[in-house]
Amino acid sequence: MSTVKRFPSRVIWLTGVLLFMWGATTVLAGPRIVLDHREHHFGTLTQGKIVVHRFPLTNGGDETLTLTDVSTPCGCTAALPDKSTLAPGESTAIEVTYDSAARSGEVVRIITVMSNDPIEPELELRLVADVDASMHKGFQAGEALFGLKCGSCHADPLAGQQGQALYDVGCWFCHGKAREGKTGPALGQYPDSMTGYLRATIRKGHPGTEMPGFALDDGGPLLDPQVESLIELLKTAPPSPPPPEETNEASHTSETSVIPPADGEPLKVPFFQ
Repeated sequence: MSTVKRFPSRVIWLTGVLLFMWGATTVLAGPRIVLDHREHHFGTLTQGKIVVHRFPLTNGGDETLTLTDVSTPCGCTAALPDKSTLAPGESTAIEVTYDSAARSGEVVRIITVMSNDPIEPELELRLVADVDASMHKGFQAGEALFGLKCGSCHADPLAGQQGQALYDVGCWFCHGKAREGKTGPALGQYPDSMTGYLRATIRKGHPGTEMPGFALDDGGPLLDPQVESLIELLKTAPPSPPPPEETNEASHTSETSVIPPADGEPLKVPFFQ
């Protein structure tokens, strides 16, 4: 009687052991980057605070994984992996430091990780924060973006550029290389009726967001002909964006909304919300 009672429990125990051993020994073919998570939200930060987050990762494949590049387009964010070469099963972490000085509102920063993973050779990590600038009532986004700290990336390269070349050095940071949207919303093809809206947005930005005024007389680096060249570019169809990468994790997309018409203008999709 006691033997019969113990038999089912032994079967269950042995089955569990076999399943554990199978799971522990199963690896993916080739070098494979496996991340615990791809997005971290710092919550609300007082403007000027410097914060750090670590993204753990593991080589889940059966060959050596090499991190060939870890980069971010903005100087306020620095990303550094503990090590760049991982044997099968080995783990490391990418440490990301974000400086919220001279920032305001919701901030999204993207870190691009390149590796020899044949399935996902390029992937993105995201940092999100709500920066409270209430102690600095006169804060202007352009003071940060075009100042000494960030100007070498966001202002200096724009000198003398026009149209697509200007977009490629000054706009893709936020709106994507194919206007597909990154930390800022996607930009489509705008009709002539929205010329006034485009001009006002590029010249003066959106107060309270990270979209600054780019016109020279509004604190930015652009001359009037450069602003007009961007307007004409945005009236053309954007290039086809790269196909989305398939991952096992939830994708992160920016939502856009419609701004009610003002002064007789048609409905329009905002640059920044």
